[in-house]
Amino acid sequence: MKNHFFSLSIALGCLLVISSCNNRKEADTETTRDSLAIQYSIISTLPHNAEAYTQGLTIYQNKVLESTGQNNRSWIAEVNPGSGQHDKKVILPGQYFGEGITVMNNKIYQLTWQNKVGFVYDAHTYKQLREFTYDTEGWGITNDNKNLIMSDGSEKIYFLDTATLKPVRTITVMDGGTRVKKLNELEYINGYIFSNVYETNWILKIDPNTGKVVGRMDFSPIGNEIRAMYPSADVLNGIAYDVNSKALLITGKLWPKAYLVRLQ
Repeated sequence: MKNHFFSLSIALGCLLVISSCNNRKEADTETTRDSLAIQYSIISTLPHNAEAYTQGLTIYQNKVLESTGQNNRSWIAEVNPGSGQHDKKVILPGQYFGEGITVMNNKIYQLTWQNKVGFVYDAHTYKQLREFTYDTEGWGITNDNKNLIMSDGSEKIYFLDTATLKPVRTITVMDGGTRVKKLNELEYINGYIFSNVYETNWILKIDPNTGKVVGRMDFSPIGNEIRAMYPSADVLNGIAYDVNSKALLITGKLWPKAYLVRLQ
């Protein structure tokens, strides 16, 4: 790893101090009308690589790992959260459209979109260990320390056995009586699945046992501001949970900024 990369905890700590010194005011969402709304505060705004078509975002051993999509532009990198600079560790062959990543048992699992093939790497060396296949599209992936948890753009979420990498059970995500489709990038946080909903500014909190939506976060103020300032910016996508700060790191496809957010 390059010397200018440093731990996420130190980077975020420095940014919080700077934020405090500048008397940055926290921005709170207004969620009075939605009983499932989860309030949040923006702690810090961070730089992000505006060329990254973000598909997966996760934190492993105080390092931010990001995966990107699009043919000939798909890679996995370690990201410096203080500068947005990235150190590419895996570059996929041009025929693959990369999707989400997660780290479990010191292995990185990566999906591809319509190729129906995934890859497993050593989390320390980034050496490819194996490939695996699946019958659907690949969108987001996370884990609960027991199973891999995968989305395919539908209302389904699949739990995969880590040995066979085949589904062992499936849930259907329901918001009241409505099936929620376009479930995208995933993050498992304190017993719940958090999911971006593609082409929206929403992140949902989902009960992994029932598939029921138990919370919603509306990031429209952030998403609308980004797209107004940066016309080339695409949709919100990317959720990483930092256990040390107990905050979420969120960003979007081709966004020049990322945000550190604390749930209320």
